[in-house]
Amino acid sequence: MILPLLKRALSDKVLILLAISILILIGLRIAILPFSPPGFYVDEAATGAHVVAMVIHHTNAYGQAWPLYSQSLGGGFTTPIYLYPLSIWASIFGFSEVALRYFSQFVTIMSIIVIGVSMRLWIDKKAGLIAIIVGLALPWGWLQGSIAWDPAMVPLMISLAIIGWSLLMTRTTTKARLTGRILLPASLIGLAYLYPPYWVSAPIIFLATYFNLYIKKRISIRHIVYTLIGSIILSIPLINFILQPNTLLRSSNIGIFHGVSFIQSVEIFIDNILLFINPTFLFTYGDANLRHSTGYQGMLGLGALIPIVFLIWFAIEHYNKNKIKFLKPTEIFLVSAGLIGFIISLIGSALTNEGQPQSLRSCAAWPFAIIVITIGWCAITRYKNQWIKWFAIILFVIGTLAYASDLAFNFPNRGSSAFYVPERTNILNNQKTNYPDLVLKYYSTR
Repeated sequence: MILPLLKRALSDKVLILLAISILILIGLRIAILPFSPPGFYVDEAATGAHVVAMVIHHTNAYGQAWPLYSQSLGGGFTTPIYLYPLSIWASIFGFSEVALRYFSQFVTIMSIIVIGVSMRLWIDKKAGLIAIIVGLALPWGWLQGSIAWDPAMVPLMISLAIIGWSLLMTRTTTKARLTGRILLPASLIGLAYLYPPYWVSAPIIFLATYFNLYIKKRISIRHIVYTLIGSIILSIPLINFILQPNTLLRSSNIGIFHGVSFIQSVEIFIDNILLFINPTFLFTYGDANLRHSTGYQGMLGLGALIPIVFLIWFAIEHYNKNKIKFLKPTEIFLVSAGLIGFIISLIGSALTNEGQPQSLRSCAAWPFAIIVITIGWCAITRYKNQWIKWFAIILFVIGTLAYASDLAFNFPNRGSSAFYVPERTNILNNQKTNYPDLVLKYYSTR
């Protein structure tokens, strides 16, 4: 998908610069990953054990053939949406820790490219390239997209849903509409299968997108009914899994409704949402868990600050009835859709009571953030004050390079304990450790 964008970019100097920036950012991600994040976390190794068994024996690590869900650590599961594609990848590139992590980086980059293609459908090729640059520089998807775990595929599922919706909203050809009709529900079903926090958010996004398509007269009631019936049928195995006692028990234990009144739960939920939109979380420190965030520049990073401030200023001026010509109606619609999608993506995480604001459980939010930030950049490029434009670009470049430098050189030491580096070193040196058997199985069989 990225090649057509890059080829068309060759006809314009600005687009050439954007294309070069994309290649540099992809190169940085590829170059840094073997060194950072450090170690190989227990959850990664547990999944690795399932992958090794799947490739060699076509079973999970417990000997279950072609499983739907495979028991992992801490009551969690390795999901089929992640296990089977990763197993195909591992059959080609091997079972090493770096190889498994590169799969996460690959699908993360693909999700960013899909968002870029979506923005091109709505606006133009420059907006598409800007979106890819914004996504590649975004801290939220950089660290989390470098770890071998199921949530790495969440942004890809939501990005495919976004492009499916975009095709239905912007194109009229039979091929484009058929692609959209397949991608939108299939990716949202895949999202629900992939990660438990989206058992809540995926259905809400499903209802929101189809309501939007219907009121915009882009889809009929008949197609909605057919899609709903098909989606329910495809979701039956997932529903059966959710209703299992062990699954319900884990969901209950980590939910905000556990041990408190309904009113208290609502208060906790609102507090959690507010934590997610706190500027400290977004731009300064991010998630306190060093497996979710490096603790440097927040989840959106310094580079996103000016575009977002610019959009806030626009909203204030718009509220005051001042006419501003640098934001187009389509862009206003996309900002609204992006903000709605962002908030919906936080719901599943906000309904849990662990380590808030928990950015990993809300990782479907950052593709929507890319949309909003990209519109901010599009508006900045048309603004008459050149100083604002250059200040925003310089801050973006400095912030991105500073984040990449910190991730490469400082984070391996800062995040060592979070990734259990000493324990992993003991295993590699054949020393005694109290690691779970599932983890040790990965290191003994790979």
